[in-house]
Order: sequence, then C-alpha cells, then structure tokens
Amino acid sequence: MKKRKWSVARIILTVLTVAAVAAIFYNSSLSAVESTGQSSPLTEMINRFLASVRIPLTLTEGLIRKFAHFTEYAVLGALLTTTVHLYTQKRGKTLLCALPTGALIAVIDELIQLFSAGRSCEVRDMVIDFSGIVFGALIVTLIISFLEKRSQNKQLKEG
Repeated sequence: MKKRKWSVARIILTVLTVAAVAAIFYNSSLSAVESTGQSSPLTEMINRFLASVRIPLTLTEGLIRKFAHFTEYAVLGALLTTTVHLYTQKRGKTLLCALPTGALIAVIDELIQLFSAGRSCEVRDMVIDFSGIVFGALIVTLIISFLEKRSQNKQLKEG
C-alpha cells in the first residue's frame, strides 16, 4: 500500500510540475500588450489595497512583475524539489537535479520571449527566476530535513 501511495504522489507532483512549467512558458509567449493587460489590473488592485489600509506606498508594475516572476519560480522550485525527492529520496541528489533543471527552465523561459512581440530576453530576469527556484528548493529541503529528523527521532524512541 505504501508503495502505491508514493506512486500516486509521484504522478500527481510530476503533472503539477509540468503544468507549472507549461503555464510559465505560456505567459512568456504572450505579447508585451497581452502581458501588460494581465499585470496592470493586479498592480492597480495592490495599490488600491495599500491605500485602503493607509500604507503610503505605491508599487510600480515593473516591481509587481519581478515579484510575480520570483513567486512563480519559487513555487516551481518547491514543486521540482519535491518531485525529484520523491524519485531519488536523497537530498543531495535532489538539489543536484532540481537546481540545474530550474536554471534551464529560466533560460528557456527568457528565450521564448525573444519570439513574443514587444518582449525581450533579460539576464536580470533569469537571475530573479533562478533566485525563486533556489528559495523554493531551500524551503522544501528544510521541510524534508525536519520531517526526516522527526521520523528518525520517532524510530529511536520506538526502537
């Protein structure tokens, strides 16, 4: 039964990871006009919220977009790390696979933008994206470490 649970978890996480990459690539394929059409309303909503709670801060669309990139890649980093860990069960191998894969996705993502009207390929964005990958991967690695130590402690107490 336990082996079947791992198999189902692997399938689900693999599908979620592939879906996240597909969504990221899709967003990069949008033209500058379409992309702005998505981010402008979000920027306005955030700024209205900040004003409503009397925070004297106005965020630019550029900042919101960079934060969105970081966030979507942090989620991808968490998904990649979790998925790879389910297959390898070794933290070292997990990071050795997840981090370069995440970096490659970030590079491909930026290259896709070369073919999208009004968009460009930016090294700065690759760095932001990879920083998100690392952040998500580190969070998951810390959680995995905590869970493994807790499991080992439980086994020692029972044994």
